[in-house]
Order: sequence, then structure tokens, then C-alpha cells
Amino acid sequence: MKISTKNGDLGRTKLMFGKDVLKCAPRVKAYGAIDDFSATLGLARSYADKELSAFILGLQEKLVFLMTELATDKSDFHKLEEKNFKLLGDGDLKELETNIDRLESGGDVFSGWAHSGETHLQAALDMARARCTSAEREIVALNAEEPLARDFPLKYINRLSDLLWLLAQKSAK
Repeated sequence: MKISTKNGDLGRTKLMFGKDVLKCAPRVKAYGAIDDFSATLGLARSYADKELSAFILGLQEKLVFLMTELATDKSDFHKLEEKNFKLLGDGDLKELETNIDRLESGGDVFSGWAHSGETHLQAALDMARARCTSAEREIVALNAEEPLARDFPLKYINRLSDLLWLLAQKSAK
């Protein structure tokens, strides 16, 4: 696959399965915001210990599947399943919730608003959380304009921002 196709020179791009859209289309903004968020997670991963780094890499890998779903027009969604593209599902959501529960079980989760910058890792996780919530807003905007094929991306990204907030708080201690 060639990286420079020159097709984007006029501000257009193709979604999964070839639908041509403007680069400022809500769907492109949504999956682009996930890409932006994933890059910020990469910054956090660069500061993390081995265990957390592996966990964050796993999240980044899952975000690729989320971007694929968001880059697919609702009318083409069935093609993802027909072509055996991996989609995130209830098990992935449950994994986030289990990690949230584990972090919350440590107690003293919220004792007032915290400011970023206690450590490089906390600051990077907070940046990732902020990019995550920004991506969530783009997905909400997309869903308002052209309803998603399923509401899973909204649930997943919402839980993920909660998890990142908890990870950032834990990394500051």
C-alpha cells in the first residue's frame, strides 16, 4: 500500500470499503480523534513501567479495531462481519470495568480535583484521558448526525476515559 496517494490533496479521503468523503466529515473526525488519543497513549506508555506499558499497548491495539468500526459507514457495517474484521465486544468492555473496579477497590479514589504534573506518567495519562474525552465528543457528534451501527463505541470510550482517570491518579501517588 502506498502512503502518498495524492487523493487527499483536495481534502477528501476514503472510508473502509471505498466511500469517498471530506476529511472534515464527522466520521473522519471521530476516527481521527481516536488516532490522536492513541498517539497520546503512546506518550504515556513511554513513561510507564513494563506492566503498565504492556497494558497500554493492549489498549492501543484495541483502538485500531475501534477506528476501523468508526471508519465504516453504517451501510457497509455488515461487510466488517462478512470479511471477518475483528470488532470489540462485551468482553472488551467487561475488561475495562474489571480494571476500573480493581483500581477503585484500593480506596481513596477521589479526594478532590488533582492537577496534572506530579510525574511525567501522570501528566501523559491525563493528556491521554483528555484526548479520550475529546474523541468521545466526536463520536457523540457523529452519532447525532449519522447514527452509529451500534452504540458500543460510545460505551467503550466512556469507560476507557474513567479508567485513564484512575490510572493517572494512581500514578501520582
